[in-house]
Amino acid sequence: MSSVDCAVILAGGKGTRLLPLTSNTPKPLIPVALTPMIDFAIQQVLDAGIKKIIVAVKYLGDQIRDYLETSAKYKNIEFIIPDINPIGTADAVRLVSDIIDGDFVVTMADIVSNLSLTKMINFFKKTNAYATISLKNIDFPTKKFGVIMLDEHQNIDVFLEKPLPQDLLFTTLAFAYRPATEFHQNLVNTGIYVFQHKVLEILEKFSDIIDFGKDVFPYLLQERFKLNGYVADYYWLDCGNIKSYLWANYDILRGFVEGFAPPGINNNGIWIGKNAQISDKAILKQPVIIGNNIVVEEDVSIGPFSVIGNNVTIREKCVIDQSVIWDNSEIGKESQIIESVVCNNLLLDDRKIVKNFSAIAKVEKEELVEFK
Repeated sequence: MSSVDCAVILAGGKGTRLLPLTSNTPKPLIPVALTPMIDFAIQQVLDAGIKKIIVAVKYLGDQIRDYLETSAKYKNIEFIIPDINPIGTADAVRLVSDIIDGDFVVTMADIVSNLSLTKMINFFKKTNAYATISLKNIDFPTKKFGVIMLDEHQNIDVFLEKPLPQDLLFTTLAFAYRPATEFHQNLVNTGIYVFQHKVLEILEKFSDIIDFGKDVFPYLLQERFKLNGYVADYYWLDCGNIKSYLWANYDILRGFVEGFAPPGINNNGIWIGKNAQISDKAILKQPVIIGNNIVVEEDVSIGPFSVIGNNVTIREKCVIDQSVIWDNSEIGKESQIIESVVCNNLLLDDRKIVKNFSAIAKVEKEELVEFK
């Protein structure tokens, strides 16, 4: 059995559902608990012992390249960072196929997860499948997720990506009495895959195969190539909108992301970075993360479930509740930031109110834009 020595991290999406957070920042660099989202994917890959890491970029790709090449935490890691313009996820891998060695992993730079790639790869090796898909049970399935049927060995019999109602009905009837099979409508394809290298031959042969979920996996099943699912208990969240982005921060503060610790010194659920100037008359309600070089004036209330970035000043009598403040911003006195996001480099007026899962950012022409 071959080892997996190469990983492709897809990092080129525009993240339009997260506007205005992605107006000036690519989604992979958006901070969750003061940690860029791409770090979660990179750490998974490094923990699995994978040495060759291809990070495919497009939208604001220079920012991602600069971060990876200058970050002290990656000073001993050599990344290959091609700028590509794919139509879909499989097309992105096709465009970098000439630099992929052996069997390989594909993962996303814009999700928060602590999936053990090592365990998933070990499962993949034992099964001799063409591809293994990471799957996760969710409590509340919605129409945006697909339908997957597994046999008792976790081989996939049916894979429908976001099916139409008539497709779902037909599949349910067709397989209702099939033995030794489990029908799932609450399994999420979490977008992390392990492939045999020969899958690249399929991408080379069929130019109309563009997306993994819509094209590659149905093709493998149609041709009776072995496709299976790795089902495990791990944390995963697609930060697709402002609400789910905030939830990811909350979940880390709750300790739901096992194996990940926020930066700073933890003092009973309050993480504080370097050079923090916090008034004795300020109130910090755990759990809270405070970055470096912070000024918090008197009668300020922060938390619970709030994250304050680096080089932030919060003026007197502000309330920051269940919110995330990015770097280099100043919050005017008596302002209220509740269940919302304040992006980089902002100077908010006194008595400004941002609430109800809103986000405020500086975009073109230095204008402030607020999204709800």
